[in-house]
Amino acid sequence: MALQELSQKLDRLIRPQSFPIGIKILPESQALPEKATRPARYNIQISLCQWTTVARRWGRVVGVLAEDVNCSPCLAGLGLKKMQDRSVLSDYFLEMGYFDTKELAERAMEALDPLPPGALAGVAMFPLDQAQMDPDLIVIYGTPAQMARLAAGYVYHTGELIASNTTGFGLSCLSLVKPFWTGKAAFVHPGRGERILAGTDETEMLFTFPAANLAALVDGLEKTHKKGSRYPIQSYMLYEPPQIPSVKALADKLT
Repeated sequence: MALQELSQKLDRLIRPQSFPIGIKILPESQALPEKATRPARYNIQISLCQWTTVARRWGRVVGVLAEDVNCSPCLAGLGLKKMQDRSVLSDYFLEMGYFDTKELAERAMEALDPLPPGALAGVAMFPLDQAQMDPDLIVIYGTPAQMARLAAGYVYHTGELIASNTTGFGLSCLSLVKPFWTGKAAFVHPGRGERILAGTDETEMLFTFPAANLAALVDGLEKTHKKGSRYPIQSYMLYEPPQIPSVKALADKLT
């Protein structure tokens, strides 16, 4: 099934407020799509999450290489630039006030597991109906209720519960691309950085998963939809509400 048709079905079944996007992980030898918009077009450098917003809200085909990014945590976490030592990231966490001790900052850094230098050279991001190349990952932003529907559709064919590792402070860019290496879907709660810099709404989170599972997700959504699990959520309406005294008093005066 074509990406455009799958995207249309996602729109019908989930009704996201922004475009579901495809992400292509670019090795050193692979070029960005010909029509991909880079930050240099506007004479700026950016955080990666800003360009995710441009793809999903503006509907643009965009691309980012290391020289386009000025967010040093992103550069370090994605291996776009080499850290002198992995401890520099935990030092940054401590300096930002995210942890009480150096040991706790180091524990979190190890759990986040930054990508090694050269793991990727850049990323391309695009609405699914504008794909110029086959995506490696699919990313869908939405509300927690929409995420619940996506989970139900995804586990229908996998039987695997979907995990979420959350820091609350940032590096959602790392969590966004990690399924390319783990092969596992993930829920991501965007942190402070993405909400400040990229305009991600406080009601939004995201679902990221390998693109090879997109058709199975849509099939799971359609089949669970037929069984009654739907979005928007169907509030139960088949009941008679009680009348408070003032309402009852008015009712007694009606003929």
